[in-house]
Amino acid sequence: MNDLMPLNPDQYSLVMNVLNLSIALFGGFSLLFILLRRTVAHNYSISVAMMAAVTAMAAYHYFRIYSNWLAAYQLQGGTYLPTGIPFNYAYRYADWLGTVPLLLTAIMLVLDIGRQKSASLVSRMVVSAALMIGLGYVGEVQRVDMLARGLYGLAATVPFLYILYVLWRELGQVLLFESGRVRELFSTLRLVLLGSWVFYPVVYALPIFGLSHAGLIPLIQVCNSTADLLAKVGVGLLLYTIAREKTEEDLLAERDRSQVPVRIAAD
Repeated sequence: MNDLMPLNPDQYSLVMNVLNLSIALFGGFSLLFILLRRTVAHNYSISVAMMAAVTAMAAYHYFRIYSNWLAAYQLQGGTYLPTGIPFNYAYRYADWLGTVPLLLTAIMLVLDIGRQKSASLVSRMVVSAALMIGLGYVGEVQRVDMLARGLYGLAATVPFLYILYVLWRELGQVLLFESGRVRELFSTLRLVLLGSWVFYPVVYALPIFGLSHAGLIPLIQVCNSTADLLAKVGVGLLLYTIAREKTEEDLLAERDRSQVPVRIAAD
């Protein structure tokens, strides 16, 4: 992103503070998820560990974005002017390419739906996520006109909708075998994920509608950072809560089985 515009101190500081806060939150929750994975059963701990990897990757990429932001602007006469160093928006796509497939895989695995079925779902979700992010990258980061940007955006919508279909339709069938509490938590998780993902296409489409003023740059960074925090930290906490609930249900079921009296057949 080489077409940076001058920013006032408030606009520049807003982005800097949001990026800085994001680094701290992603780093802190990485440590938290590492510790929390020991509090759930082995079947579900891999999902929590994956969320630790997701937030750790995000913390690294946000550090790169933050450093790039500092280098891209310099204060002159009360205004932050571009230094000529490009602001590399590809860092975000590199982050999404690594974290979104991991995030979706963690969601699949926390339900413990069987090796064969989970492998099928995971592979389809990973491919769909890669297509969605790759098409979005070409349309937003590469130098294309607004028509091409819109076409790539529409193309990226197809795998996006397929992911939603799997989360709601296919996993909806799986959830029929879960407890009411797990179904409730998973429904909330899906809504939080959808709510966070809505930010991305909206931000992507803003330049298509001719919005190119200086305030758009901070808006894009703040919206994408907020969406990332909701998608990674918010979903991660809900995923852990589901893992914890299923662990307690499994322990209760095992205890009930151990208390069933055994009848000894008479000779």
